Amino acid sequence: MVKRRTVMWGLLGLGTAVASCRPSASADLNVKLLARSVPSQVLKAFGRETLTRFEAETSLVDIYQQLQWWQAQTPLSPPLWRRLIPLGNSTPEGTVSANVDTHLVTLSDPWLEHAIAQDLIQPLPELDVVKTLPEPWQRLLRRDHQKRSIPDGKLWAVPYRTQGLMIAYQKHIFKVNTNNKPITKWADLWRPELAGRIAILNQPRLVASIVLQALQYSVNDEAALARDDVKEQLSALYRQVKVFDSQAYLKALVNEDVWLAVGWSGDILATLVRYQRLGAVHPQEGTVLTSDLWVAPAGAELNKAAQSWMEFCWQPPIATQISVSSYGLSPLFFSPDADVPSQLDKQTLLVPDHGEVLLPLSQEGQANLAALFSADDYPELHLDQSNSIQQHKRV
Repeated sequence: MVKRRTVMWGLLGLGTAVASCRPSASADLNVKLLARSVPSQVLKAFGRETLTRFEAETSLVDIYQQLQWWQAQTPLSPPLWRRLIPLGNSTPEGTVSANVDTHLVTLSDPWLEHAIAQDLIQPLPELDVVKTLPEPWQRLLRRDHQKRSIPDGKLWAVPYRTQGLMIAYQKHIFKVNTNNKPITKWADLWRPELAGRIAILNQPRLVASIVLQALQYSVNDEAALARDDVKEQLSALYRQVKVFDSQAYLKALVNEDVWLAVGWSGDILATLVRYQRLGAVHPQEGTVLTSDLWVAPAGAELNKAAQSWMEFCWQPPIATQISVSSYGLSPLFFSPDADVPSQLDKQTLLVPDHGEVLLPLSQEGQANLAALFSADDYPELHLDQSNSIQQHKRV
């Protein structure tokens, strides 16, 4: 649960936070990040103290493919003279490795498991700020020596922006004086009058999570995926939905092709700024949380500047700025003893009352999910890894 307070605590301390991030003569840093996930003021503030090159990518797919490209580069055989006269910086095998020129990149947590399994990234140095997060977060971010999710393993990622699933809707359709009751919870998606009027992300795990939360199960209850009531409610929800599309779900809402759209709060809140005829709500049953993470590409140098940048993003004034400007809540405010500043009160729709971190599935859980989403029954929803990556292009 996120705690709130009404005492004014804004960005007046921004200068202090920046001053505490001391530069180093050798602290050159290259960061490839998702565009608009960190406000330019924060990038400039850190860049004034530490020589840093930030490169923004418009799609998480492009960043993930860059990680794959770095890993796929075949070591080159050195020239004859180098084999005869070994140099001090040669690799033990006498080969020239691909050059990874970026220290940190943005990755989204649904892809973290794939990136670890494919050896695209490496463990990070321990950060005290991350230790303040509750146990579910630790299981998401840490792995043991066999790369299994455990709360006390090595740290593989540091979150900096968190979003939740929300329901966006056409305000004029759900006014108090209309026949349509307001949208307040996941269970509303099954209302008969909404049949064929809903758009949802094309991501089976998230669709299953909506069903689980509507039935008051945990989104990480793998055994529940095999229960009959979950199967029945999924089938009923499927008949309600007009659009399964991770790219066009909000376009369908804006064009009034649907009355409701379920998607990430960052996308939805940015859309509400442009289209004030739309509204949004965090469902009463709770929401599903997803985070943008800092990860280190395999082969990248883990220098002090990289650690300083990750810690910088967690300083309260900076975390507040990231939350206000990027439509995503800093994970700092999910720590048990953290207070949410007045700028991030409930009216901003940034802070859900309750949210669950979506944890990696075990092999049994993956089998249950695959059995739940039979290709014959749900042809529009895709479970294979490549599709899940291609479809997860949120901004």
